[in-house]
Amino acid sequence: MSESATESSQPQEHLLDAISSPEDLKKLIVDQLPQVCDELRGFLLDSVQNTGGHLGSNLGVVELTTALHHVFDFRRDRLVWDVSHQCYPHKVLTGRRDLFPSLRMTDGLCGFTHPAESPYDLFHTGHAGTSVSLGLGMAKALAHETDRPHVVSVIGDASLGAGVAFEALNHAGASGERLIVILNDNEWSISKSVGALARYLSRIRSARVVQRAQEEIHGLLSSIPLIGEKVEKTIDQVREVLRHTIVQGHVFEELGVTYVGPLDGHDVKLMAENLRRVSELSGVVLLHTLTEKGKGHPSAPTHPERVHGVKARKKPESQKIEVQVAPQPSAQSFTGAFADALAERAEKDVRVHVVTAGMPSGTGLVDFSERFPARFHDTGITEQHAIAFAAGMAKAGMRPVAAIYSTFLQRGFDQVFQEVALQNLPVLFCMDRAGLVGQDGPTHNGVFDIGFLRGLPNMVLAAPRDETDMKRMIALGLSHDGPVALRYPRGNCPVHERIQASEREGLSVGKAEVLGEGEELVIWAYGALVEEAALAVEQLRERGVNVGLVDARFAKPLDEELLAKHMREYRWILTVEEHQRATGFGSAVLEAANRLPRTQARVRVFGISDRYIDHMTTREEQLAAVGLDAGAIVGHVVQLLRPKLV
Repeated sequence: MSESATESSQPQEHLLDAISSPEDLKKLIVDQLPQVCDELRGFLLDSVQNTGGHLGSNLGVVELTTALHHVFDFRRDRLVWDVSHQCYPHKVLTGRRDLFPSLRMTDGLCGFTHPAESPYDLFHTGHAGTSVSLGLGMAKALAHETDRPHVVSVIGDASLGAGVAFEALNHAGASGERLIVILNDNEWSISKSVGALARYLSRIRSARVVQRAQEEIHGLLSSIPLIGEKVEKTIDQVREVLRHTIVQGHVFEELGVTYVGPLDGHDVKLMAENLRRVSELSGVVLLHTLTEKGKGHPSAPTHPERVHGVKARKKPESQKIEVQVAPQPSAQSFTGAFADALAERAEKDVRVHVVTAGMPSGTGLVDFSERFPARFHDTGITEQHAIAFAAGMAKAGMRPVAAIYSTFLQRGFDQVFQEVALQNLPVLFCMDRAGLVGQDGPTHNGVFDIGFLRGLPNMVLAAPRDETDMKRMIALGLSHDGPVALRYPRGNCPVHERIQASEREGLSVGKAEVLGEGEELVIWAYGALVEEAALAVEQLRERGVNVGLVDARFAKPLDEELLAKHMREYRWILTVEEHQRATGFGSAVLEAANRLPRTQARVRVFGISDRYIDHMTTREEQLAAVGLDAGAIVGHVVQLLRPKLV
């Protein structure tokens, strides 16, 4: 047997096993990087499909991440990931591979960059469009150093459409600071990228053949002797004309940014070569890479979101807090209940339009977009524009619905204030993922919306406890002549509703619903926590403790008539909400109670304390951890009534 045959029959060394830090990666030669990428992609496919998580975006940046850590030294250089849900390859290469079985679980690996995990993670981020601003700020701060480090900001094509990203590029181009911006162009956010910028980038993609031809012609002509500088200048002019003919108006260069690309983002050796090249350039450089979301996953080409997120193959077990969750039959999600109720109203009212900011599937609107395409508007990751756009529609006589996650509505607060609330326009805000969200953690927990919306005059704040009230509140919101904001959680509606739809009183703005009378204490619960409070009331009744229960339904305006009555009749009023305690629903109750004549009742507010809540395996586990599940509510009541119970 020949020597070559003997070598080929031996198993190939696994390079990834020997990489515990970027320093180990740097010891490899460039020709070994493709193997590292293959092994890294295989690891992600196996690991993330076991734990669940953001898979598609991470499969798309394997080569880019490997090349970055091979070329730069991010112990000294700076690396900022936009959104950062595509940071899994980065985490593997920076020594966290062994932690992946705990991905997005309690006390486990965060699904986003997190400075507490590693010095290679500079920011804890989860919202889109900010990496260029962060990078430019660091570049400016480091400009005084003699041998200043490189700053690299990675941003996706969908995130680049966010207004803040263009504001940053505009400033960066004018400042002249040294900054490398890597555009990871995969034509997707969670869903397909939309807008004029997406079409512009698509034209650049389609012009790759022409660009290569330009380079080859330039090389051929410039090699002919005796042509001279005049012809060389003419060639450059022809190339410039040709480029602008194919891709009209080179946006980035007009901003003062040096544009390089587009490059095959899955050719790791090409990426490494060009990263070294752009690292030697001055000023702001934008390196345009073309990648495939879900690269290597067999279902990616046909998956509606390019396997953006995958669920665990088996339900992960809690690692910290034992949570007793009674088995329940399948139930409609709050997102699904919203989508169904909205479609039902749209069938009856042609004024109903829906606006979302790059989240058609997350907000449950895919079916609506297909049934009512002319009344569905996806503006891309542009919450500020989406809200102002909805205000314009309302001013022109429509009844727009702005379907935006609670945490992302924060990005458009000024438009909520000026364009909607100040004008008293009938825009219905439907805030999905309001409350705790389990595995996504503090960047995605929607626990501030009551606080930043409650202070705005004209604003009505409501929260449905179940599917029936979701339907009724959607109808009320679309008929109200002013802004209304509904909040609902990432979870399912109760399977068994406390009061059947046919037996409920009429729903009107600012009126609560009494679900049960008590003796010395009454619980005022808001939104999804009404069900937890109802379970607590049942458990207390089994212990011989009879407490009242109110579904507040509205945080603004509050039912002050009922509150005044309860302030006279009870010793304790306990408020419960899935929101920060400060500025939330309980604060509204305290403020209203302070305006009432002196009465016997005292108010106790239970919500999330003044801290950020880290990711945990489930939302239920988070509720238990912050003292807001049924068991904790029972404990709160017992503590308040202890003298009597003893």
